[in-house]
Amino acid sequence: MPLGQNAKETLADIPTTFFSGFQPKNEQDVYKKMTQFFGDSSAPHFPGIKIVYMILQLTAHPDPDSRPGAKVKPDMCVYHEQLRIKSTAPTRLANALTGVEAKDEYVEIFNDSTDPRVATIEDAPFEVDTDKAILARGQLVTYAVEICARQHRTHLFLVYVYFPYARLIRFDRSGALVSQRFDFIKDCTHLNQFFSRFCRMDETAMGYDPTVHVANEAETKFARKHLASWAPNPKLERPVFKMDVYDDQSGEARQFLVWGSLADPESPLGRATRGYPAMEITNELLDDTKPMFLKEQWRSLALCPEIETIRKMNKAKVHYVPTLVCGGDLPNQLTKTQGYASMFDGRIGDKRLDSRQHVRFVVKEVGSPLERFSSSKQMLRAVGHALQGHKEAYELCGLLHRDVSGGNILIQGDGTGLLNDWDMAVVEKDIQDSPRGHERTGTWAFMSIAMLKRERRPHGVCDDLESFLWVILYYSLSYLPHNRVKDLDFIIQVIFEQYDWSRKGGSGKRDFIMFGEHIGDRDERPLEFTGNLALTEFMKKMVAVFQARYSFLMMRPQESTQMMHKDVQPIWDEALDSIWPENDAAKKQRVLKKTAVKRAGPDHDDDSGGQSKEKKLKTCAWSSLFP
Repeated sequence: MPLGQNAKETLADIPTTFFSGFQPKNEQDVYKKMTQFFGDSSAPHFPGIKIVYMILQLTAHPDPDSRPGAKVKPDMCVYHEQLRIKSTAPTRLANALTGVEAKDEYVEIFNDSTDPRVATIEDAPFEVDTDKAILARGQLVTYAVEICARQHRTHLFLVYVYFPYARLIRFDRSGALVSQRFDFIKDCTHLNQFFSRFCRMDETAMGYDPTVHVANEAETKFARKHLASWAPNPKLERPVFKMDVYDDQSGEARQFLVWGSLADPESPLGRATRGYPAMEITNELLDDTKPMFLKEQWRSLALCPEIETIRKMNKAKVHYVPTLVCGGDLPNQLTKTQGYASMFDGRIGDKRLDSRQHVRFVVKEVGSPLERFSSSKQMLRAVGHALQGHKEAYELCGLLHRDVSGGNILIQGDGTGLLNDWDMAVVEKDIQDSPRGHERTGTWAFMSIAMLKRERRPHGVCDDLESFLWVILYYSLSYLPHNRVKDLDFIIQVIFEQYDWSRKGGSGKRDFIMFGEHIGDRDERPLEFTGNLALTEFMKKMVAVFQARYSFLMMRPQESTQMMHKDVQPIWDEALDSIWPENDAAKKQRVLKKTAVKRAGPDHDDDSGGQSKEKKLKTCAWSSLFP
């Protein structure tokens, strides 16, 4: 938050000893004192903003528009002064300018020491590894996730107060910058400086994306009418936004209306991909305008832009992949954390912080999630179309997708499948000598055994092909009737979520493929899909193909021969020619706990750190946040 050139520092008229002698009995005392620090409405110390704290009572309410399972309640939120806040709903993350996490006790979460011998957890010497520290750090990350999911942000400031110290934190999609701690009880100048500068910032400096605006009444009505098929959950109501898309071919900006993303990021760093059914705004709001699909993300500059990959596939006339309409990088929206991190040698462990550029583009096709299939045959056919698209992209363009997952396969209105999200794609010949060639990439639940086990070889076409198998198995288990429904929680955990403390996985998948464990032939109740012999036989034959491959590699581990599309395509064709049940639309077999279908491994260009629900491992995944 540097001052502008020739700017004069103007601080609020607050004594440096404002907090001197303050001894809070509980967190509520800290909240009240911070409110006094801000002043009252008649004499605000920081004009234009106000602080609102959560009342520590059983009747206290989190943000009423939070997602299920994400009832977030920051201790204090800072809002525009004119915003009306109800006492029954003091937390409005969609409107929060910044947040404050406050504790009435000393809970240190970082280590300011530059001594490399002072290490608190493996590969992350900056993070304190006590239970209280892990919990407090997790709270800050959760606030950042939720605020950035509810708003359109380039960065976010948070304040951490832990009596008698405080720290200032700035998040962007590359990581988070953390100030040294300061004793605000002895001298509150740093707090005064922060809020005095913050209240004078425009919204772009505060972190708001200047290329996104709330739609007007006519635009909102138009978008709600034409995007009703993809309307957000009424309990999670979102306004209609107007987004700028910069076309790197014409050099012009086009505007699109969106009404709620299909999924929000679950990490404060990484690509932060969001996709929206969208309507273009032309000179008039025309009813014959067709919906399109708008995608935005913070792409790594170390990877080929997805727009270029799609253009290459479109030029080669690859089927079952998106058709680019327009798009390009957004001006002046590049992360900053990585630049500052280079000044602090050794403060980020072994984690790489990528430079990330905000990009937004539009494609012609608008699909539905795979879990909305109308029949099991439609599911297999849609994934088969995605497989065909993958084959053509590989043969015509030399591309590997590297993130084949259920979330990246869509069903279009005519029932055809679409292989989406090519942002991690690479040309196979380029990966061999790339410094990133041996990284784990993909969505944890659908990654190949070899990638989960971190075998030291580049990602190959066989890894993508194996991911198609895991997609079919996962969605069939989760949304179709079978004889192992009672064991489904266990099966999902042991096959799709398994990991060990070295941050490797794949053992559950290997045991299933090689030894028939969990739901295979050696299990006391081999998997059968109820009334669906075609799917049951398809799964057996696909497993047999990969079993043969891994058996061969166990005997000849140096063998470089790849499995190819021709090795699995006949199984797909035979299955689709078989007799299938009718009208067996997707129906969730059980209310499952959320699966670990996130980006894998803190050692790659990830969205989530990709693993665990365990506290310690989750913290390891966040270690690249804090240089």
